[in-house]
Amino acid sequence: DLGTATKAVRSVMFKNGAAWLLLLDDLTTNNPTPIGLVKAAVTVSGQNFSGTGKRYMLDGSPASNVEVQGNVPASQQLALKFGAAANPTTLATLAPVTRFSTTAASADMTGNWQFQSTQATTGGTTTITWNWAINSAGTLSGTNTLGCTFTGQVLPHTDPVAVFTVALNENCAGTTRQYNGVALQNSAKNQTTFGLTLQDQSAGTIAVAEKLADPA
Repeated sequence: DLGTATKAVRSVMFKNGAAWLLLLDDLTTNNPTPIGLVKAAVTVSGQNFSGTGKRYMLDGSPASNVEVQGNVPASQQLALKFGAAANPTTLATLAPVTRFSTTAASADMTGNWQFQSTQATTGGTTTITWNWAINSAGTLSGTNTLGCTFTGQVLPHTDPVAVFTVALNENCAGTTRQYNGVALQNSAKNQTTFGLTLQDQSAGTIAVAEKLADPA
């Protein structure tokens, strides 16, 4: 139910019940490639929670509905079950990452970021490059090699966690789309994973951006 290529999950769950699950093709220690994400809304009762959401994969498959169930036992490990219907059975056990328990700092996001994606075309493939600049106020601006432009905000989340809230406008050939989501950084603060969905939840995407060195 999380896709056959999913081998690991990194998750964020906020106090308001919003849950983001970043789907990876290997363990985080093996430099995995993100392959999709799940966005869900959950309610909590004691140590148990449940909710519904959507799964978005980068392989081009359409968004699919999922259900989420889980609990947080005394060990603080998060036990999650996923499925496309009631009584989901795909199980993931997630341990807490303590470095996310500190408030995100705007200075860690300030700079120039780049990521790429290879997409199929008639007769082959093409690589698209995105370049985003984020200033000290969290304002994002950028372009990609398709000629699209981007504006938005990347700000520390209101909860005391090392996660950023993202609001992004994409303009491609006169068509504007609005995305919202989250961003998480690695421990070195030189890599940021963005998880984004359209406002109507019809599509979602995940991208890993590398921080570019400041010009000499």
